[in-house]
Amino acid sequence: MNGSPVAGQRTEAPLSRIVSSAMLIHAVSAMVELGVVERMSDGPRPVSELAREVGVPEERLLVVLRAVTAAELVVQTAPGVFALSPAGNHLRPDDPLGLRDLFRMCTYGDLFQAWTRLGRSVGTGRAAFEIHTGSALFDYLSENQDAAEVFNRAMNASTPAGTLLRAADLEDAGTVVDLGGGEGATLAAVLRARPGATGTLFDLPEVVAGAPALLRDAGVDDRCSVVGGSFFEGVPEGADVYVMARVMQNWSDRDAVRILANVRAAMSAGSRLLIVGHLPERDRPSAFVEAISLSMFVLYGAPLRSAEEYEELFAEVGLVLRSVHRVPDGESVMDVRPV
Repeated sequence: MNGSPVAGQRTEAPLSRIVSSAMLIHAVSAMVELGVVERMSDGPRPVSELAREVGVPEERLLVVLRAVTAAELVVQTAPGVFALSPAGNHLRPDDPLGLRDLFRMCTYGDLFQAWTRLGRSVGTGRAAFEIHTGSALFDYLSENQDAAEVFNRAMNASTPAGTLLRAADLEDAGTVVDLGGGEGATLAAVLRARPGATGTLFDLPEVVAGAPALLRDAGVDDRCSVVGGSFFEGVPEGADVYVMARVMQNWSDRDAVRILANVRAAMSAGSRLLIVGHLPERDRPSAFVEAISLSMFVLYGAPLRSAEEYEELFAEVGLVLRSVHRVPDGESVMDVRPV
């Protein structure tokens, strides 16, 4: 085969899907921004009612609804009457998967516009987000409260705690330290599931400032301490289990080794490090995981690593990969131990 199209084959279909998706994403964003999703949460609604309630002309809203219908997030149940599809229900504020907040983050302000600098990022090696804003992501978030709230909501709403609890036996874990745990959503879920455990939430001081309310609402604040600090300088010592969820994939190899070295220094002989994140398989590429990898490259300048690439980093600091719990097209868990 020389790559020539087969007679009758529509060679433009993949590119057409990408082009249409680039346009349709804005229709979904408009539907969320206007508050249409909430007004459709209880069932089918006439477009005339929706337009009146959100304060826009009916004919303009219809343009958006038709586009979102084509995207299969809305269905037209009768002429001029629309309802959320099963997929569209994930745009509701109470979506248990947190996809609404994740979508909001991906389409918000500089977090979205940074993608326009991807080509320059490839050419220079700098993160596209840094090129676009002049700041590394976490420095930017520390100075932009609105963006930080959008980012934190997405992280809190889509916690990978379920995957972590299914993959790792934490029955005997007396102390759990969540490194880079944000406002504590993952650790709170772990402590709720393991009432005999105590926890420590560790992240930058300005990040964990929002943790007490979340931990209190989760009912675990009496079993969880909050520590502000940088894992580039050191981490709490002697825990049974260290958790790093969606953390290691944010850093270059050089920075990752610095972080892992500090974690290794804090671990006892019986400690475990559980790393949660997407793990690409280079010989079986997944479109979704590769898209996540591209997102990491845009935001942090560091694409996702494979398990084999992680093993090379572990070996540098005296750690070894004991096992991998893989989740196809989802977040996997690596169980890492001291050598």
